[in-house]
Amino acid sequence: MKSSWKEKLVTLSIFFISVLVGIKLRILNPWHFVFTKWGVIFTGNDPWYYYRLIDSCIHNFPNRLWFDAFTYYPYGTFVHFGPFLVYLGTFLCKLLGASTPEAIKSVLVFVPTIAGILMFLPAYLLTREAFDRKTALIAAITTAVLPGQILYRGELGFNDHHIWEVFWMVTSLGTFLYSYNRLKNKDIKDIVKSKEILYVLPSGLALGLYLLAWAPGFINALILISYVFLVFLFERWLNVDFRALTITCITTFVIASLIYLPFAFKYPGFSTTHYSPFQLLVLLLCGVAAYLLYIFDKLSEKDLLTRIYKDPYIVSRGISIALVIIGILAGNVVFPSFVNTIKGIIGVIQPKGGMLTVAEVQPFFVRDGKFSLVSVYPNFGSTFYFAIIGYVLSGYFVYARRDVKHLLILWWGILMLVALAGQSRFAYYYGAVSAILASVTVCFLLDRLEFCKRFVEFLKELNQKKLNIRALIHSAIGVLLLGLLIYPTYSVADLQSKYAGGGIPKQWYDALVWMRDNTPGNASYDKYFYEIYRPPSMRDLLERKPYSYPFKTYGVISWWDYGHWITTIAHRLPIANPFQQGIGNKYDNVPGAAPFFTAFNESYANEIADKLNVKYVVSDVEMATGKFYAMATWAEGSLEKAGMYMLWPENYEGQTVLAPKYVYLYVNPNGTIGISEYIQLIPLNAKILGRFLAPGPLYYKTMEAKLHILDGLGLKHYRMVYESDPGEGWTALQEIVYRIVYNEYFSRNSIPVNVTPSGYVKIFEYVPGAKIVGRVNDTNITYAELFLKVKTNKGRVFTYYQRANVVNGTFEFIVPYAQDTKYPVKPITPYIVLIGNQVKEISVSDRDVESGKTITINFR
Repeated sequence: MKSSWKEKLVTLSIFFISVLVGIKLRILNPWHFVFTKWGVIFTGNDPWYYYRLIDSCIHNFPNRLWFDAFTYYPYGTFVHFGPFLVYLGTFLCKLLGASTPEAIKSVLVFVPTIAGILMFLPAYLLTREAFDRKTALIAAITTAVLPGQILYRGELGFNDHHIWEVFWMVTSLGTFLYSYNRLKNKDIKDIVKSKEILYVLPSGLALGLYLLAWAPGFINALILISYVFLVFLFERWLNVDFRALTITCITTFVIASLIYLPFAFKYPGFSTTHYSPFQLLVLLLCGVAAYLLYIFDKLSEKDLLTRIYKDPYIVSRGISIALVIIGILAGNVVFPSFVNTIKGIIGVIQPKGGMLTVAEVQPFFVRDGKFSLVSVYPNFGSTFYFAIIGYVLSGYFVYARRDVKHLLILWWGILMLVALAGQSRFAYYYGAVSAILASVTVCFLLDRLEFCKRFVEFLKELNQKKLNIRALIHSAIGVLLLGLLIYPTYSVADLQSKYAGGGIPKQWYDALVWMRDNTPGNASYDKYFYEIYRPPSMRDLLERKPYSYPFKTYGVISWWDYGHWITTIAHRLPIANPFQQGIGNKYDNVPGAAPFFTAFNESYANEIADKLNVKYVVSDVEMATGKFYAMATWAEGSLEKAGMYMLWPENYEGQTVLAPKYVYLYVNPNGTIGISEYIQLIPLNAKILGRFLAPGPLYYKTMEAKLHILDGLGLKHYRMVYESDPGEGWTALQEIVYRIVYNEYFSRNSIPVNVTPSGYVKIFEYVPGAKIVGRVNDTNITYAELFLKVKTNKGRVFTYYQRANVVNGTFEFIVPYAQDTKYPVKPITPYIVLIGNQVKEISVSDRDVESGKTITINFR
């Protein structure tokens, strides 16, 4: 039945409102986070890497990077980011004439908003095809106002594939039902003659684009084939045209395979996350499985199977179940990681080790080891609670109406709920489920109220200055239901989009721009940045041989969060990256960022730096404070061992135990600051700034503490070459606390450090260091001291210090700073060597530091 002009007007009005809401939430509200005074900024980490891929594709069109030598140094990595977003961004930039970095970024920041704003369309399509138009309209507006991850990933600046995953998943399910609804109950010959077979094209196209957006998108094929299998098992009790369903299924998989085929061999081997033949195999096997189900279904109509059992329907289903079990077992033998990979994707395996520190893989309904709904409202608003009823209603509709369309929504919803329970990251998928099932609930209740009919009655009689109480009550309840669904959800989204942020801090951006322009080889790196790299052989890949670079290169080590920024902005080669490569660990002695920054001595860190050809180390205040726990967990392999870095030895009933120590940070009226374990000991009239966990003795032994909190104090081979502006707020206060704790508890054999905030980001160079060898005749002298005043590029002055034992009249210092350095962080004094009451001043050159020259001095 064709829609009336009134229905079309209502539909277009809802669509128009959804677009306006989407523009406000996804473009206008976060505008100031993206278009800043100092440049166009992507939010998050992965959008910067997509910018790198698109920038490269623009320079090498139509070729794009499938292997990137500019990350995971010194090995490089095969890129698993799909072609959809790379080519979409490239085409848009070319269409709009964007060729400079700022122009390209100005285009790309809008790309996620396309999917985010238009998400209501696939939600409308899927809901309309599964239920009806009224439910679909509610689903459309509800999807438009969703908060949480689905909002964030479709906002201005977050140019990543995640929002497109949801867009194409929902679209592929919607078009699948669209195709089936138009093919069911029709003769196959009539379908071919009337060209209605073309109805299956959108379904295959959407599934193919889903795969091109995200290689593990083959899960949608598994969802569809498992759904068809459920229908097959319960066909006797369902209203279904099984032939039309399998035709839709098979053609969907065939078309998706053709779309995926040009990209099926970009990775040299089988992979569930890279573009490999594995996904193509899954599509084809799903198509074969659908065909076999059709064959088994036809066999159940014949007498052939009655020789086994009197009911051929039962026989055919029994055989199919047995074949599925055999197939899974065989697949697990041939591809032993297959089952675990699928489980990992839907989140039913709990993360271990360092993955426990990654927020997006945490179980959604668990907080502090207990069941919790604390994350529900920020991610789904009120839709989540309406959706719970929606599950029940969908199950009831399947039972009462026997309609397979409702079964698809129910099955999809259950699988996504399982995925959400396993990993928080799937909240952006579940947002669409929540909106659709919530709409099912509200529309069901509105139908019971006869809302549309009563609302029209109310308006008509009100126009005639009459009051229909029944119509008023029904209308008011209906409006209240819609308000409870939409308004609280929109309010959360509106607030989140105004204050979310998440872009690169200016301090990081400035530091990486400085690195790009002021560290060795910038011309070679800038040129090499835009090349298409030849991938290594499978043998080299398996043996983990370093990549063969065409010029002398070096690595930059920082925490994995920042790897894409280092690649894209600094045009340098990061050891670790957000693909969670290059992290390493201590328990298996794998060199990488985690064991480097948590190393308890400089020599161990140097071994890692030498193995990975590190030249620069980049640290920020968050690595030294809030993120340190994550680094320790990755390094040690467990949360329990990581906790040891923050514990203190305490005497408890005559025994030494390890326990956390909390301190208060306060400011006296005269401006001096201090810490106290006990609030009662804080001076009167002092202002308390907060209570902080004080890091323990193990923390101050680590390279991260020595580099960032202590400014490289005592390190022999690491010199600061740049620091950014300091941080603000809580992280700056934490840094002050960490410095005061060091001064009060750990500076006895060294010197205290300044308690003012230092640079938010600091860059250190790893150098051989000049060797100062001293000789003294006085046998009573047991140690020597070395002092140096250093002034940073921000004008901050700190003291570099070393202490060395005198053995047989000889002592040795290895020093990293040079008085004539080319870097903006410069010594403002000579090295002062103090031994007993004797003092000598020494200056060294950059050449001395970089060549490891030995300088000898003699004392009386």
